Amino acid sequence: MITFLSIIAAILAVSGLIVLHEAGHMWAARLLGMRVERFSIGFGPVLWSATRGGTEYAVSALPLGGYVKIAGMAASEAISPGDTGAYCNMPAWRRVLVLAAGPGANYLVALLLAIGLLATVGLPAPDGSSRVGDLTPGMPGAVAGLQAGDLIVTVAGKPVNDWTTLVAELQRHPGEEIQLDVERGAPAQRQVLRLTPKNDGGVGRVGFRPFTVTQQLGPIEAVLEGFTATNARAWANLVGLAQVVKREQKAELAGPIGIGQELVRGARLGLDRFLTIVWNVSIALALLNLLPLPALDGGRLVFIAIEVVIRRRVSERIEGVVHALGFAALLVMLVGVTIFGDIARMLGK
Repeated sequence: MITFLSIIAAILAVSGLIVLHEAGHMWAARLLGMRVERFSIGFGPVLWSATRGGTEYAVSALPLGGYVKIAGMAASEAISPGDTGAYCNMPAWRRVLVLAAGPGANYLVALLLAIGLLATVGLPAPDGSSRVGDLTPGMPGAVAGLQAGDLIVTVAGKPVNDWTTLVAELQRHPGEEIQLDVERGAPAQRQVLRLTPKNDGGVGRVGFRPFTVTQQLGPIEAVLEGFTATNARAWANLVGLAQVVKREQKAELAGPIGIGQELVRGARLGLDRFLTIVWNVSIALALLNLLPLPALDGGRLVFIAIEVVIRRRVSERIEGVVHALGFAALLVMLVGVTIFGDIARMLGK
């Protein structure tokens, strides 16, 4: 029963974040005078609908996110140049605001989650030390006997005193048995463990997360720290992405299954851990959609930027083809990440 409820919670969390993203687009479009034709929670056959203010609000059969249909946003639509409520006939700055409102909604959700957690049960955050956090069952760290809370002092004879140094040293020894000097308990007692990092494409993987500390604050301090923590997490994600692009770090992509597993794990550990993961996912969704890739909000923003520079609209047919090809490429990538990432990890490959 706990596992079933955890899975339901994970599905609802991801779907809710997507719905709120689409709601951001809808609210901005309506505020800026655009005609919103439909806002649907879910996909597929419509189970219920009602029309309010010229917009059809629907609940559809597949509760996996949702979508908004803004008149004139799809290149295939036949829109009159005199249609003042169509997206395509709006000034560039209005279209930019509508596109940015989706990621903005995800950022706002993340910010409110951070503030709420800090003011109530607390927001877990990595402490930056070389201490061991949650371990992944079956991975080398758990197999070697590491325990959450252990402080790793040396890796293969080299002293480590922070998380970055610890990870770098462990990654240097893929498939090689090494010695860890560990301090455990209070008072601290020295332990010596033998560990063989998993060889993951020439990078050592051990299977544990950073040790976290939970921070609780008063209402005013929670608001300030909520901004700081959310912005710091977003910046850390951007830095990580830049390191992957520069090949300074190996990409560790998670598809729908991987994200779902992480949310289910968080739900089992408690509400604070679950909401912390939702906070992270919401930040990631905001950043992902701002990437300058076709079919994403960031890709559409690129076309508007080109329009501003050359002082004329890019051919809607060309833009439509680019977004269609981009969407197909994203689907292929998603399938690849799911098969060779999520499923491969499940099978221990």
